[in-house]
Amino acid sequence: MRHALIIVLALATLACASGEDMALLHREITDVQREVQGLRENPPEQKELTSLEQRLEELTAKNMRSNADLAMQVQQLQERLEGLHASLESTTRQLQQISQELAAARSRQIAVLPPVTTTSDSGEAVDSEPPADAPPATAPAGGDMPPDLLYRSAYEDYMRGNYDLAAQGFQEYRRRFPDTDLADNALYWVGECYAAQDRNEDAIKIFSQVLDDYPDSDKSAAAQLKKGLLFLATGDQGQGVVNLQYVVYEHPGTEEADLAREKLRGLGLNIR
Repeated sequence: MRHALIIVLALATLACASGEDMALLHREITDVQREVQGLRENPPEQKELTSLEQRLEELTAKNMRSNADLAMQVQQLQERLEGLHASLESTTRQLQQISQELAAARSRQIAVLPPVTTTSDSGEAVDSEPPADAPPATAPAGGDMPPDLLYRSAYEDYMRGNYDLAAQGFQEYRRRFPDTDLADNALYWVGECYAAQDRNEDAIKIFSQVLDDYPDSDKSAAAQLKKGLLFLATGDQGQGVVNLQYVVYEHPGTEEADLAREKLRGLGLNIR
């Protein structure tokens, strides 16, 4: 009875093994069962019983190691999926924010385009005339551009990859409209323009200014995350880790915190 109980326990343990290992272990268990049946018909010596017990223990240990390896592989896959999910959510959030900002700008201000310039038969540039019944309209000069249109123009320059022009537009916005709700966003996008041009040190200064001048900004978490990533890009791992940890602890529950945590894991630091 003792040996039968050991066999039952071994079979229960083997139920969690992978396909190939399971088949192999099943064959080995079957062989052991046959030996047990033979031992019942011909009572064995103590030495044979001890050998049988050792084999069962080895099979059980082998199965446990196989289960541990599978559990580790599953955990690694889960962590990779979590990282991809966090990255996807961050990208989706940024796209939604961009769409909202552009939609808000369009709803408050409709840009009036200048006349279309064409070329006459003589090669001279001339302006096409608007329809006779069209209301008179002119595009505002740069210095007279309203805040929403100025912000939108700078943002569209950024989206086109005109980073120098975009940075100038966002800086002009902050100079002329420092007390609006988008002043902190404008400063943040100046930093993004510099980062896109690999001007990492200048970008770090701008993101630091966002955190200093607008501590309650909705861009605080993003600015802190960008600082950490830029410090890592410049080779300053100490400052990079500190800033990423700050994102995790000071902005919990945000997508930026998820991205910072994933980056820290990639550096070998497990942050809860």
